[in-house]
Amino acid sequence: MLAPLGAAAILALSSCGPEDRPFLTEVFYDAVGDDSGLEFVEILNPLPSAYSLRGVRLEAGDGSGPGRWTARWTGQPADSIPAHGRFVIGGARVVPAPQALVSLDLQNGPDAVRLSWLDGVVEVVGYGAHEFAEYYCGEPAPDVPAGQSLARIPDGAHQGGNASDFRAAPPTPGRANQPALDAAWVPGSLTLDPEQPGPLETARLSGTIENRGQQALAAGRIRVSARTAERTLLESALDHALVPGDSVRWEGTLAGLPAGKHTLLASLSLDGDEAPENDADSIRVRVGPGPLEITEIQFHPRDAEGEWVEVRNRSGAPLDLAVFSFSDRGAAHGRIQLGPAPCDPDSLALLAQDRAALLGRYPRLDPRRVWQVSPWASLNNTDDASGVADAVVLREEDGTLCERHEYSAAGVPPGVPLERGQGDLWGPASDPEGTPLAPPRLLPAFPGGLEIRPRRIDSGGVTRIGWALPWPRGRIAVELYDLSGSRVAEVVPERLVAGRGEQQWSVGSFPPGLYLLVLRARPESGEGRLGATRLLRVDRAGP
Repeated sequence: MLAPLGAAAILALSSCGPEDRPFLTEVFYDAVGDDSGLEFVEILNPLPSAYSLRGVRLEAGDGSGPGRWTARWTGQPADSIPAHGRFVIGGARVVPAPQALVSLDLQNGPDAVRLSWLDGVVEVVGYGAHEFAEYYCGEPAPDVPAGQSLARIPDGAHQGGNASDFRAAPPTPGRANQPALDAAWVPGSLTLDPEQPGPLETARLSGTIENRGQQALAAGRIRVSARTAERTLLESALDHALVPGDSVRWEGTLAGLPAGKHTLLASLSLDGDEAPENDADSIRVRVGPGPLEITEIQFHPRDAEGEWVEVRNRSGAPLDLAVFSFSDRGAAHGRIQLGPAPCDPDSLALLAQDRAALLGRYPRLDPRRVWQVSPWASLNNTDDASGVADAVVLREEDGTLCERHEYSAAGVPPGVPLERGQGDLWGPASDPEGTPLAPPRLLPAFPGGLEIRPRRIDSGGVTRIGWALPWPRGRIAVELYDLSGSRVAEVVPERLVAGRGEQQWSVGSFPPGLYLLVLRARPESGEGRLGATRLLRVDRAGP
């Protein structure tokens, strides 16, 4: 005959929640922003009859030390859960209103909640990396992101541990954590390609659709639509079956949109969907150019003036730049600080990592047109495998993209900014010092083809290479050869350039002698070729 179980053994066996009585099924402890009045705990009754909660205690556990349990609510004689029903304990801002109104004051992990019954049975749900075993059952569940609940999925899951029974899910107070039918957009998955299309150009809208229900969904059962405030842009059926938990990337072609800012609303339609709140998502997009144009980027300053970006106001009206944000291609966003004066139409302004240092480096700059950005998103100096070093991104106050420019650092000498040239083509600045708050330096005229100044230079010195093509845009490559015909260096890797351009070149430590600088060029499209050769003399550097 087995000996009776002691109290400690009973607690250990029941800490995951017995299935013969109501159990914890959802904990919402970390709202986005202020948690006050939004936290809740939900209890589910799986039985075919009502169950009394008289004397049941809900306790919060502080996982930073042993034995730190505090009562948050105790069931009264009138408190009970109907058959297959739910009982919510929570704050005044929970919708729909909880059955028990309590300020829970739950903490982020590692912490826990537990139900303690009059017969000594307890159920513990712990989240986060716990040190003490009393704060979880089996293994603790992960700490969920702000705005997500810690939810039992499916609602009746009992696999022997918090980690296996609970996961992050949208809050559903008083409703099933995993309904029978639920098609949903994955939040934040909507994208537009191109991100900033031109007026009346077609674009591809895409997003991820997930089956969050318990039933499989056949192909064609989910319908997708996209619209603006003015009109419907597309309607189609999802030609893909989804088993529970499965997701698929949907794409649709949008007809040309007019220039300006738009909110694109994407909606799902599924007969019998039990969670309509996740059936729609939206993104703010810009069609055509934004009010600010990026014109020059200093991503690798040689002195201590910090990085800077030049912009032009092309809106036709004065602009307060403080309503814009600045970022790189990562998640960091800096605010443009309030400046001394609005940016006038068609005028230039500078966004500075260190305003004081930049004004010290260029003392002739108009300080009314130099704006501090804080925090500054540091720009990369070298390309990744895709051939891009980084991006400069400007957004308006409502998050709408104003302009993004991804740049390559290849072939740009240290300290020389990148500059926007003719035909929106970018390259090293015509002036190696840059032209902050000024248009690009006017390039000197020369008879077509290739020019180098000076043509005689010490080993390790710096010269300037210019080109003039018979086309508005073309692809060029410039190489250096010795007189025997052997290639010595790649001076300008092949790239698309404006028909007229110039860049600085740091001559390597080549042996003294005569060399040939060779230009090969072709138009951006169509037939045609151009070649040009110039003689360069390299002298021995002085002592």
